[in-house]
Amino acid sequence: MPILLSPPQFLAIANAAAALFPTDRDAFIAAVAVELDGQPIGDGTIGRAIRATQVKFAHPEPEKGGSRWERETPHFERASKRAY
Repeated sequence: MPILLSPPQFLAIANAAAALFPTDRDAFIAAVAVELDGQPIGDGTIGRAIRATQVKFAHPEPEKGGSRWERETPHFERASKRAY
């Protein structure tokens, strides 16, 4: 059964889906629809459904490599190219 949403409500769901991987977007929108099933539709219920569903689709951030300033041994031991 279709869920009647106002344009801003649909836009909130679409914006939340846009933050996910492209392969997860359709499943996310379907999961939000399942979360909204049987509840009165309002801005608050849509926000809660988005938050509850996004947790299921969260992917961990990749580990950041250290910057050159955070290295344990700096590479300053090389002699300068300039001759004094």
